[in-house]
Amino acid sequence: MNTFAKTLIVTCLSFGWSVSAVANTNVSAQVSVQQHAEYAAIDSAMQTMMQAFEQGSAPTAFRVILKDTVVVGYSGKQQKVVSVSGEEWAKGFQPAPDEDQRHRQYQILDITDTGAVVKVMLDYPQWLGIDYLAMTKIDGQWRVISKSWSGTLKAAK
Repeated sequence: MNTFAKTLIVTCLSFGWSVSAVANTNVSAQVSVQQHAEYAAIDSAMQTMMQAFEQGSAPTAFRVILKDTVVVGYSGKQQKVVSVSGEEWAKGFQPAPDEDQRHRQYQILDITDTGAVVKVMLDYPQWLGIDYLAMTKIDGQWRVISKSWSGTLKAAK
């Protein structure tokens, strides 16, 4: 959020005004993201990424990620921040026996002519997570250059 928007929120709250106009700036920002010339290309790359998840297919993932993509997140199990390469991440792309119970969706948050940020929401039987993918246009192709993840284990049913 830019400085102007933050100042506007503080001013509105100080005077007890409604902040609905401020909240609508996110709607207009999303509209401009969808109208960006690169939106369709990024959306296509993300559809390929979703197929890689669904199929458990490293070759499909490598159509979007790079071997040197950086993947970072905090592991509660290991009690530390872990970082792996795209090559290591892709080893985890295996068909899942519970694929029919896994739900994923994504939202393209921001786009420039050469960069984008995408939020991926993951709802798995035992995991609820969020991935933030930083994408860059390389040789005319949108590629994931980094992934930051977080999530929690779901309680056993």
